[in-house]
Amino acid sequence: MLFRPLPLAVLGFAASLGLPAAGEALRPMVPIPPDHYTKAELAGFRSTPSYDETLAFLRRLEKTSPSLQIDFFGRSGEGRPMPVVVVSKEKSFRPSAPSPARKPVVLILNGIHAGEIDGKDACLMILRDLALGNRPEILDGVTLLVVPIYNVDGHERVSKFNRPNQDGPVDGMGFRTTTKGLDLNRDFLKADAPETRSLLSLVNAWQPDLFVDGHVTDGSDFQATLTTAWGGEVATPAPILAWMKRVVPAALAAVEEGGIRTAPYVEWADPKDPSKGIDLGPAAPRYSSGYFPLRQVPSILVETHSIKPSHQRVRANELFLSALLRETARAAGSLVEAREKSRAAERTAAPGSPVVLDSETDLARPEIVDFPGFEWRKEVSPVSGREVLRYDPSKPVTTRVPVFPHARPTVTVRRPAAYVVPAGWPAVEERLAAHGIPFRRLEKPLVAEVETFRVRDPEFAAAPWQGRIRVRATIAVRKETRTLPAGSLYVPLDHELAEVAMHLLEPSAPDSLFQWGEFSTIFEQKEYIEERVLDPIAEEMLARDPKLKAAWEEKLKDPAFASSPSKRVRFFHERTPYWDETLGLVPVYRLAAPLGGSSASAGGPG
Repeated sequence: MLFRPLPLAVLGFAASLGLPAAGEALRPMVPIPPDHYTKAELAGFRSTPSYDETLAFLRRLEKTSPSLQIDFFGRSGEGRPMPVVVVSKEKSFRPSAPSPARKPVVLILNGIHAGEIDGKDACLMILRDLALGNRPEILDGVTLLVVPIYNVDGHERVSKFNRPNQDGPVDGMGFRTTTKGLDLNRDFLKADAPETRSLLSLVNAWQPDLFVDGHVTDGSDFQATLTTAWGGEVATPAPILAWMKRVVPAALAAVEEGGIRTAPYVEWADPKDPSKGIDLGPAAPRYSSGYFPLRQVPSILVETHSIKPSHQRVRANELFLSALLRETARAAGSLVEAREKSRAAERTAAPGSPVVLDSETDLARPEIVDFPGFEWRKEVSPVSGREVLRYDPSKPVTTRVPVFPHARPTVTVRRPAAYVVPAGWPAVEERLAAHGIPFRRLEKPLVAEVETFRVRDPEFAAAPWQGRIRVRATIAVRKETRTLPAGSLYVPLDHELAEVAMHLLEPSAPDSLFQWGEFSTIFEQKEYIEERVLDPIAEEMLARDPKLKAAWEEKLKDPAFASSPSKRVRFFHERTPYWDETLGLVPVYRLAAPLGGSSASAGGPG
């Protein structure tokens, strides 16, 4: 077979970065066939391939290498098959049970925000090199899964006017959300979107040992092309954090050696003053970077810099991912070991041990870094009328700034032995099953002492977000003896997904089903009592109970109470047998000890 030289567009791309041209250090061991250049390369990174063009390219790679196979792990909201590429030296294209002897599985997710597609173009180049046999050291150590486009529907909503803050691809970019308007990087825990549930099925099947999520960041301007966030507290287990501290900096160093600057993911601690440093605070499990650590999976957020040109961002991404895969392959055994230590610790954590459900950046524990920025000044925007930062790219500066990577807990609860979800809440069962959380159904009613969550004074969000009305409330935990109906879900916590279950079911967790509004009907009073029935009951209650009479008279001194018929009626109604005692009762109960096996039957993924 004959091969032609690198296209002029690719030569220009290398030259623009000051990199070696074809024939020098970058020449692959196996020449690249003409039809194995990506559309982005051939177009000088002005364009990115469509969904169909991406699949066609991957089909060519599949024919090139017996170690590469395309699969589909679900369908999008519009019905598009969602592709995943599996690359395995051993041709192991189906998941196997995790074991200390297996190779670690690396999952790279691209296009969760479909206009932020640098990772896809970088991964197509890496996959091409793997298919040609030019990066054998990677497949010697890992099995690679690449989702080239996650938000496939948003990817096809192409416009030159999407993402106005981003420098290319100039021929058009995809859209941030799904057709339904859901941001998939806000959906990892609540799992509303079909795309999310499909991805969770892929994760449950393959049990990846490393997760990488590719984005393009907006906001401030600085010299760095590639920024990352990883090892977030408090979710990342200690063995995994130690492994990441060995591997990730080495991969970032390779990017720097390639002539591209890197930095921590930039979120200013004070949006009006960069000198106060970078907030790398904790991520909630709605985000990939907060979710995967709960599964004892190291998670790396890659954010290339939107103001840098597309070709530079793709090159930075390709350099980092290649180096990360090489370093992971070298440290494969220690990754499996760190994962197993973390998983075992989660499986054997004792009931009563503390679990952090929410945290905030610890501004008292900074670390100092040299940040490659630009000179900046404050101006007033003539459009918004507010103060904004203006950067001067002609004046690069490197300044020592604090970075705040540490977190301190704000909500901590004691781990129960299990939960029970009363029968009649199928959406809870769907979420548990989607995450692969083990549960069983009670075969018959059971009377048990449980801890309940009684909530009051709900505060509902003023507008919907991610298709839901979020809610917060005052939560009281009580010990009660309750009858658990047959068909109720028994959710033990003696497994590695225990903290995922706790974040779903504990009402005080910020991404719990409760706070996402899944249980908001518990605030709605469905039955009422008329005054003709209540008045004689209330008169008898007051005559019989002097303490109640005193409390009533004290309440009447409050004008707001005295003038509210509903509050006056409720004062007596909730003290009668006619009151619905489930009003404000969250349909999740804690158990201090596990149930015996005879009281429950298999009904879930466990």
